[in-house]
Amino acid sequence: MSKPPPMPYTDQKGLKPTPMIYFIKIAYTLLFPPGIIFLLLLCIAFLLKQKKEHLGSFLILLTTAILYVCSIPYFSNFLLSSIEQRYQTPVQVSGDVLVMLTGGAISEPADPLTGGNGYLTSTTASRVLTLAELYRVTKLPIILSGGQVFNDSGNESQIALRHLLALGVPESAIQLDDTSLNTEENAQHTEAILKKKGWKQPILITSAFHMARSVKQFQKLNVRVIPYPTDFITQQKQDLTLNKFIPSAGSLSNTTIALKEYLGLLAAKN
Repeated sequence: MSKPPPMPYTDQKGLKPTPMIYFIKIAYTLLFPPGIIFLLLLCIAFLLKQKKEHLGSFLILLTTAILYVCSIPYFSNFLLSSIEQRYQTPVQVSGDVLVMLTGGAISEPADPLTGGNGYLTSTTASRVLTLAELYRVTKLPIILSGGQVFNDSGNESQIALRHLLALGVPESAIQLDDTSLNTEENAQHTEAILKKKGWKQPILITSAFHMARSVKQFQKLNVRVIPYPTDFITQQKQDLTLNKFIPSAGSLSNTTIALKEYLGLLAAKN
């Protein structure tokens, strides 16, 4: 018997998700934090109300409301976007040095591809990728700034250096500040390297959510940087769909990031 002809390719773009898919996604959010926490808090508030503990019930409901708002994508995207969109990635850059601020690393396990211990967090890895692409285009010298923040974390600049070398960036092109512990020290230590090397137009590479605070720290030292944000988390335009109002751990994390950056901006002005 001859084989039946292969089925023609079907474009899946026109297919719409079934309601069951959305139901399953919502059900998952209620089974795991923070969704399950909302349910438990509401139960506690109801029990306190039944016992006429009105103040306790009110405080529980208020806590639930704050936690809910901070955990929904619509609010977290709005808040984080207000930080991320302050600087746009330039189409063309003109400077004399590439400055990248690191954003986290772990000290283990071993990485056989780069020949050392530790891995970069996704935030730092995104910055390194952008840096490598910029170096390929510009061939400008590089400053890596960021050290080992905690005893059990990795040295961020040293691990980033290994990845850049693996990507083909020559070690001679890289200056290392592997002692900075926060954004303020990033700016201070980088300024010292800029003065030593005579570089005047640094192109600053960091995550979009971190750029405003970083620029402010350099401005305090009278260093004018050319912002080159990367690692964007949010989109400029949000669709008002149901999932934007379903709480998630990721959205709560993004809200925390945004609040931390606003607090950092406030501190940097003083």
